[in-house]
Amino acid sequence: MHWTYEKFEKDSDLHQGDLLEPNEALLDLFKDVHPYFAQEKYRGFLILTQSCDMVRRQNKGGQCGATHISLSVIRSLRDIISDSLKDKFGYLAPGIYDQQKKKIVSALAERLVNQNENTLGLFYLHPDLDSGISIPSVAVLRVAISVKAALHYDNLVSARVGSLSTEFQPKLGWMVGNLYSRVGVTDWKEKSEDEKVNSEENVIAEILSFTRDEPIWLGKKIYKKILKEKSDFDTLSISEQEKIIHDFQPPPPKDKIIEVISKIVKKAVPKIDAKCLENIKTRLINDEELEAKMKKYGVNQ
Repeated sequence: MHWTYEKFEKDSDLHQGDLLEPNEALLDLFKDVHPYFAQEKYRGFLILTQSCDMVRRQNKGGQCGATHISLSVIRSLRDIISDSLKDKFGYLAPGIYDQQKKKIVSALAERLVNQNENTLGLFYLHPDLDSGISIPSVAVLRVAISVKAALHYDNLVSARVGSLSTEFQPKLGWMVGNLYSRVGVTDWKEKSEDEKVNSEENVIAEILSFTRDEPIWLGKKIYKKILKEKSDFDTLSISEQEKIIHDFQPPPPKDKIIEVISKIVKKAVPKIDAKCLENIKTRLINDEELEAKMKKYGVNQ
C-alpha cells in the first residue's frame, strides 16, 4: 500500500479522507438526488466531513453527529489537465506541452503532488489499487456534494475502498477549511530519499506524460505549424507524432552557431578544403569551453 494511504476496518466509522468507489448503491443514490454526479468522469468520491462528526454513538441510536456528509468528486488528472486546466499546464495534446511554460508547469506539478496547491483546490491522489485509485487522480475540493447521514451512512461505508493516512487527513481538512495555519506533511523528495522509488520527478513525469514514456515540451508556434500541415496530428499514434515533431523541430542553437562560424571561416579562407572545415566543426561540437559559455549565457543546446 502506498504511504499516503492506510488500511481501514470494513465496518468501522467513516473518516475524513475515506475514498469511495461509485458502486451500485452509491450510483442509485446519486441518480435520485444528484444525477449530475452519476457520470462516468467521476471516478470516485472523497469524504470531506470531519471524522469526529461521523462517529456513530450508541446514545444517539447508532447515528453520528453530522446531519449531512460532504463528498468531493475524484477525477483523473489527465482529464483535468486536458480540460479545465489546459491553459495553466500549457497543454497542447496528450503528453505535449508549451515549452515556454515548462518551468511554471514543473513548479505547479511539484506543488500539486506535495499537497501545496491551495489556489486550485486540488488534492492529489497517487495510484494505489488497494485504495481504489488506478491512475493519477485528484479530488476537486471545489466540487462537493452532501448526502443525509441518517439515510445514507451505511451506503457510504459499503462504498469505501480506501483511506488517507492519519498524516494526510488533517492536511485535507486544512485545505477544505481554508485555515490560516499550515499543516506540514512529508514531501515526496523526503520520502524518495529514503525509499529511492516513486521519486517526485518520476511522479510528475508520469502525471504529465499521459500514455507517453515522458512528456514532450514543444514550442507553441511549432505545434501550430504542425497542425496546419498535419490536421490529423492529434489522432496519430505516438510514434508517428514523435517523428513529425522531430522533423519540424529547428536545429539546436549550438548547431546554428557552428554553421554560422563555418560560413565565416569559409568566407575568410575561401580555399579551405571541405575536410579541414569538417574538422573545425567537429572540434567546435566537442569544445568544452564553448559548451560552458553557452550554458553560462542560457543558450539551449
